[in-house]
Amino acid sequence: MLIKNKRLRLENDELNVDKMRRMRLRVTHLKEKIKLYKDKMSRNNKLIDAYKLLLVVSWMMFF
Repeated sequence: MLIKNKRLRLENDELNVDKMRRMRLRVTHLKEKIKLYKDKMSRNNKLIDAYKLLLVVSWMMFF
């Protein structure tokens, strides 16, 4: 009985370690996705600012 409990505890510990490893991988993956999204939004905002500036400059040339 004692050996069986010890074995079950070890298996449970291994499962917990496995779960923690998967959770860390998920968190790392989500952090990478967030960083990529922020980088993309930053590029989009710079592009939008450039188009706004172009629009203002072209508008100023007509008036």
